[in-house]
Amino acid sequence: MVEKDYTDIGAVTPMRRFAISLTKARSEFDLKHMPFDEQCARLDFRDKIEQAEKESERRHGFIKTDEISLDFGDLKRYGDESRFEFIEEQPHMQDKVIEGTRTQVLTGYQRDFCCKQRGHGISVFIPAKDWKPFNKKREDKEE
Repeated sequence: MVEKDYTDIGAVTPMRRFAISLTKARSEFDLKHMPFDEQCARLDFRDKIEQAEKESERRHGFIKTDEISLDFGDLKRYGDESRFEFIEEQPHMQDKVIEGTRTQVLTGYQRDFCCKQRGHGISVFIPAKDWKPFNKKREDKEE
């Protein structure tokens, strides 16, 4: 059997499958204007892939990429509200020219969160038409 030392272009790799799943999960939370911890998801996936590659190399002496198949689990867990600490909410203003005069116009609000696991920041933009005051307890969760 001849071993190939190249990767097929357009091949479905574990990284590609993960990126597609991550994009779907992130867009779902973006539409709801809720935070999603994409950085932690990528770091956790990278740790899993490194471990799988290490095992493949131990078993075969080289990394067999076609053998590596990982289960990412439910990526929606990275959007769970318990992962975040609310920091602040501030209005987002944008310069616009109205009747020849440059003025500041409220376009929406920005909510800043901090990841409790690794401490990085996450910002969520909410258009002014969709804005509702933020309640830390969130008893009225939207579906």
